[in-house]
Amino acid sequence: MKNVIILGATGSIGDSTLKVIRQHRDKFRVLAVAANGNWQAMLSIIDEFEPEVVAMSDVDAAVQLKSAMSRHQPLVRVEGGVDAVNACAAMANADIVVAGISGFAGLPSTWAAVAAGKTVLLANKEALVASGHLLLKLAEEKGATILPIDSEHNAVYQCANGMHCEPSRVRAITLTASGGPFRLRAVNTFDTITPDEACKHPTWDMGRKISVDSATLMNKGLEVIEASLLFNRPADDIHVLIHPTSSVHALLEMTDGSILAHLGPSDMQVPIAHAMGHPNRLSLDIERFSLAKVGRLEFFEVDHQRYPALNLAYAALRAGQGSCLALNAANEVAVAAFLNREIRFTQIVPLVEQTLARADTREPASLDDVFSRDRSTREIAQSFVKQFAQKRESVVA
Repeated sequence: MKNVIILGATGSIGDSTLKVIRQHRDKFRVLAVAANGNWQAMLSIIDEFEPEVVAMSDVDAAVQLKSAMSRHQPLVRVEGGVDAVNACAAMANADIVVAGISGFAGLPSTWAAVAAGKTVLLANKEALVASGHLLLKLAEEKGATILPIDSEHNAVYQCANGMHCEPSRVRAITLTASGGPFRLRAVNTFDTITPDEACKHPTWDMGRKISVDSATLMNKGLEVIEASLLFNRPADDIHVLIHPTSSVHALLEMTDGSILAHLGPSDMQVPIAHAMGHPNRLSLDIERFSLAKVGRLEFFEVDHQRYPALNLAYAALRAGQGSCLALNAANEVAVAAFLNREIRFTQIVPLVEQTLARADTREPASLDDVFSRDRSTREIAQSFVKQFAQKRESVVA
């Protein structure tokens, strides 16, 4: 029986992880769960899985959760605050930590789990993009194991039979992208795209931020950076193809010219189950994948006029870790501003690009450096949000 901690338990990754555990209660026990502020959703998780510890980064949410559950689950310990989430991630008797807190906010708890030498199932690509080799070096020092559960990186892992994609065996890695909801929309109408339209992903059920990133293809850019770090390959060895059905998650071109592809359903239970069961396979009660039903496997080159964010991510990867850190921080600010209707969809990438031009992109030397650069980059990005919003208002007036 393995003890599992789920960071981001009320989000999409947490939900998929709990679905896997429901099917394998003889193998896994939910030791602890953490989330931000959705204490209502946490109540049902507590009732069903009875974890020892629940950590809410929002202190008020922790207070409300305690009040709501005190009579029903007196043995469950509820803690509030970011430090509580980090402590949860490093619990001594944990075997597996699922790092499912989205965005840069997931870095502290992911770092804590790695520092504690845990097996970390990494869904939070932003944590790795921001901290880069610092996190991987920490894992090596502490004996932690990082297994990717992003569908694309898990697919590469399976095709490569591990994390090693040596140039003597693997010539190139190709990640696939659905193209998002605007793959066929006229580019000259992008100015009118609304947040609700951008969040309607055609094949995956995801949160709003990652859905917008998929619409711009910034998500794939962050995944290219993540793949470069995880599999130790340069930018030129990692390619992206548009694949609308999301049936093929990644491809490996071998040095003998053959290509290995990973196919499967668009369901996050699949990569999560693979990593949780490693080195064994876990069965899943999901709809079986049918090639006949898919019918055709189509692939297209990326239209960089439609998806300028991807080139920006490649440029950051080539420039170094400081640029990758700044790219992520600026993008989080820009996407939040778009979702709040402060800027237009077409202003997301220009805002990120202008922020990168002004940000400190030197190589971070420590975790403190990472947090300091993240804060300063966000301040720059916020100043551009105000400028862009003022221009938008003046045009409307």
